[in-house]
Amino acid sequence: MASTRSYRSRPVGAAHEFGAGALVVHCSDPRYVPHFQDFLRNGLGLEHYALVAVPGGVHALTLTEYLPKFAWVGWRWVSFLENLIQPARVVLIGHHDCRWYQDARFVHHHGGGDDAQHADLRRVRTELQARFPDAAVETWYAQLDGLQAAFARE
Repeated sequence: MASTRSYRSRPVGAAHEFGAGALVVHCSDPRYVPHFQDFLRNGLGLEHYALVAVPGGVHALTLTEYLPKFAWVGWRWVSFLENLIQPARVVLIGHHDCRWYQDARFVHHHGGGDDAQHADLRRVRTELQARFPDAAVETWYAQLDGLQAAFARE
């Protein structure tokens, strides 16, 4: 096992060398994070991207009525990164069996199922397109299939 005292990353170019890049919002569920990383790099060809990864992913951007301070923070993160990198592309990813959506604090609000996530992905996509018209916004949905995850475009 490698020492955990220090680590030096492989050389990578400066972020500005990679053009406008992308902004990604997805859930931080550890069952899915490795699949998201693989999909972003190998499926979409994104080596460098700004990332907002929180439980529930885009759900943080939809809670304006229920948890307005939570939604405000989520939109501040997105706006900050949008202004910082001015991405040409925004990628939103949801996933099946999201435990955040199933949490008792939210299940009464929207039912807690996959339909709520699909609706939230569409809602946030529409809002992002209005707020940042120069960025292409795409939505994806993932589902585990054994040791792999399948991704479908919304």
